[in-house]
Parts: sequence; C-alpha cells; structure tokens
Amino acid sequence: MILQSIRYGWNKARLWVWAFLPAVLLQWVLNVAVTWREGAEGGRSLHLWWHDMGPQGQGIVIAAVVLGIMGYIVSAWIRMGIINGSVKAARGEDVTAGDFFLKWENVEWFILGTLLYGLIVSVGMVLLVVPGIIWALRYCMYGHYMVTQGAGPVEALQMSAAATDGHKGELFGLKLASMGVIILGTLCLGVGLVWAIPTVEIAWSAVFLRLSGQQMVRATELA
Repeated sequence: MILQSIRYGWNKARLWVWAFLPAVLLQWVLNVAVTWREGAEGGRSLHLWWHDMGPQGQGIVIAAVVLGIMGYIVSAWIRMGIINGSVKAARGEDVTAGDFFLKWENVEWFILGTLLYGLIVSVGMVLLVVPGIIWALRYCMYGHYMVTQGAGPVEALQMSAAATDGHKGELFGLKLASMGVIILGTLCLGVGLVWAIPTVEIAWSAVFLRLSGQQMVRATELA
C-alpha cells in the first residue's frame, strides 16, 4: 500500500500541481512569516518583557499573540482546503484552485478537532513516546472526516480510530515514505516541494478513501 499510494499521489499530482500551487504557496508564505517574526522579534520581545516591562514591550507581546492566533486560524483554513482538493484529486475528479479555499464557517470546529488531536498525541508522547505514535496514527484521519463528511471533532476522531484499526503499521510506513518525499522535495532547492506536497497529500487522501469506504480507490489505480 505504501509505495503504491505514493506512486498514485505522484501521478495525480502531475495533473493538478498548478491547482495546488496557490494554497501551497500561501501556506509556505505564512510559515515563513511566522518563523521570521519569531526569529527577528521573539528574543527582543522576551528581553523587553523580562527587563523593561514597558508599554513597548507589552505592545510587542500583545501584537505577537494576536498575529499568532490569526496565523493559526488561517493555517487551519488552508489545511481544510488542501484536504478538500486532495480528496477530489484522489477520487479522480477535476480539481481547480477554488477547491482549496473553502468557506470559513467550519474553521472553528476544525481548529477544535486539531487541538484535541494534538492534546491526545501530546499525552501519548508523555507516556513513553510509543503511545503517542500509535495514537497519532489512530486519529490521523480526523481532518479528512471533518472536511469531507462534516463530522464534529469527537465524532471525527472516533471515525478515524475505526478506519485505521488494524492498519497502523501501514500508516507508519506511509508516514516515513511521506517524510522521504518531502525531504527530497526540499533538497531540490525547495522547488521540489511544489510537487512533493501534492504527492503526499493525495497519497494520504487515497488511503483515507480506501480505509473509510467512503469511496474506494481501486487496486488497479494504486498499482
């Protein structure tokens, strides 16, 4: 399932890479902006906070918090769009750039689901790491259920647990393969990520469709 899924994702990504491009670039710009702010102002903000505690330092801290929250919300919205577009591509449907920019009305629920997922995985990591890895794989499909079926946060986590039951070994292998694809894309001067990210996203969406039974991807298509 692992190599077949990656190959399937690559074949579909070649068809729809330009539809993915706006969302991928927006996510990249957002990540770079947040990282730059942390590097350029994070140390200064902490210095002012601990040593000066003046209005300027407080203003920087407040601005950083507000921008961080806004960035997180936009990232969640983009993530929803990438899932939506990837699932459509995995189904063999036509994909447009508009498929990656959904309405904002369900973003808060997606964020809640992400926070719950992160909390579960974090607790697992505290419990000697291994439970965290297992739970991360068990609930990894929550976002796909929320975006494609409108499931609530708790329901999506439960549905993911049911779908991934008995497949955690395969999912772990797919996770490692996905990391390899992303690393290769990064080594190609970063430009390779334009193809690597859609490849990985579509591969995971194809596996989601197969495991969930929402719409099966035929074995011949994954060959």
